[in-house]
Amino acid sequence: MGTRQVPRTYQVIPFEVRGTSVTLQEEEMKRFGVIGHPIAHSLSPLLHNTAFSLLGLDCSYEAFDIDPASLPAAIREFKDQGIAGLNVTIPHKESMLSLVDELTDEARAVGAVNTVTFGGSRVQGDNTDVYGVAASLEQYRQEIRDRIVVLIGAGGSARAIIYALIDRFAPAEIAIANRTRRRAQELIADIEPYAKKTKLRAISGSDEDLELLMPSASLVINATPVGMFPLVDHSPIGDQISFHPDQVVLDLIYTPLETRFLSLASKCGARTISGLEMFLHQGARSFEIWLGRQMPLEQIRPVILNQLQTRQTTSKP
Repeated sequence: MGTRQVPRTYQVIPFEVRGTSVTLQEEEMKRFGVIGHPIAHSLSPLLHNTAFSLLGLDCSYEAFDIDPASLPAAIREFKDQGIAGLNVTIPHKESMLSLVDELTDEARAVGAVNTVTFGGSRVQGDNTDVYGVAASLEQYRQEIRDRIVVLIGAGGSARAIIYALIDRFAPAEIAIANRTRRRAQELIADIEPYAKKTKLRAISGSDEDLELLMPSASLVINATPVGMFPLVDHSPIGDQISFHPDQVVLDLIYTPLETRFLSLASKCGARTISGLEMFLHQGARSFEIWLGRQMPLEQIRPVILNQLQTRQTTSKP
């Protein structure tokens, strides 16, 4: 089987299990990566490789496109080839639960793995999305504690958000708004054992239900892909629903940086947070788990912002 050294620059590598596309040679460089399908859009290689460069670390980070059927064999090969750690994105986060030897409390509670560490004979699965959410909202702790949160969406990201809110912020209530109310109810059933004193309830996600609840909410979060490029004119809520200046509004989307959802909130005087913050902080936490070093986020943030702005400019018709 042919060999190929992992390049230091960012590129997407199609991973073929027991094929010839990726076999990592023995060397001292620590090797990391992100796996997903598709994966070409990922900014994780830019994030981590910039950090390695700034800190003078002999490490590399690549993006690997792995289809779901190949995931178990790919993880075995990564382990054999000496990969030190992986980030995991759609559609592999839940599948990774059964492919690691150990789970952190966060990964077990959320039911998803986004960070893998290969250490000796054991493979550990963690979930740094929880940390990413908490770090993004940290400055608003007092506004969230004992208050009402409206969470729009009941997918995988919603699990990490709910766990982070319960564990770190103790809101009085989290109302989960989803077009399919049953899915929100199933999510509540899964995570309610961790709810402590926070009340969890499902609402339909209709504009009528949201309009009734929004005035009492101190934090509103969009955990759906609605409004993501290229459908930037879309919003998960109707234009008739008003935000207010006492609210904090977070959108997990960061392409574009200001979604229609955040723009509507900003016009009403609400304090807004882009999904870029969660992306940066979850990546920084993975970096710390692997290397025991703090990622220099303030130096990296302009690099990521510039890349996002370039993408938005070049993508315009």
